[in-house]
Amino acid sequence: MLSNNIYFIMTCFVVKKMYKIAICDDEKIMCEYLQKKVSEILTQWEILFSITCYTDALDLLNTPLCYDLMLLDIQMPHLDGIALAQKIRAQSEKCELIFITILKEYVLYAFEVEALDYIYKPIEQKRLENALKRAIKHYQKENKGILIQNKNCYQTIKLEEIYYCEVMNRKLYLHLQHDVIEYYGKLQEIQKQLDKRFLKCHRSYIVNMDYIKKYESPIITMQNGEKVPVSRLQQKEFIEKMLYYIKGREI
Repeated sequence: MLSNNIYFIMTCFVVKKMYKIAICDDEKIMCEYLQKKVSEILTQWEILFSITCYTDALDLLNTPLCYDLMLLDIQMPHLDGIALAQKIRAQSEKCELIFITILKEYVLYAFEVEALDYIYKPIEQKRLENALKRAIKHYQKENKGILIQNKNCYQTIKLEEIYYCEVMNRKLYLHLQHDVIEYYGKLQEIQKQLDKRFLKCHRSYIVNMDYIKKYESPIITMQNGEKVPVSRLQQKEFIEKMLYYIKGREI
């Protein structure tokens, strides 16, 4: 029986986010067209958003760059879209980038700046919807979290912050990159609050597959250098699910 002053409450939540979007195309008509299409799609999905249009890449570059998503043309005066994206990436790693252009020869450069998509003009409605859906899904994934209560202290932990979960002597340990949160609980209870990136690899451990650096049977090495065991009975299932997850993440 737990003591009266140490207990926990755990719920799952998703923060309602306002998405800040920038559109940059030197043709004003195209900017307005994209703004209209993106607005229609996100309104239909009941997504909160704001859109700012730019017809000069330098004007966009001179802003604080606090955008969640940018739709960029490539062929623009003063600064082309690829060079613009490189400068954006130097300042913001989290912003999602989508190129919308008539130029097919720059598609390889899009990978270098980790663009979410590369859409050719004229724009196909379904292709634009899919790109926006992937961007929204990425941020929704980041905003999922759990609320824990230990003694009289409440704390929110985002799922993306958790590297792995461990249970030992009736206590749960949430291992973050440089910290460990502990409280009383059961592994099966937190497992219900996690999403598909988390996989139980041992009766005492659940790992976040996003942070697996390597696996050398029977040990997982996480990106922060910590080691997690995989039980003999779960090795086959662990490998299959990990490979399936990695394949799905790359689509």
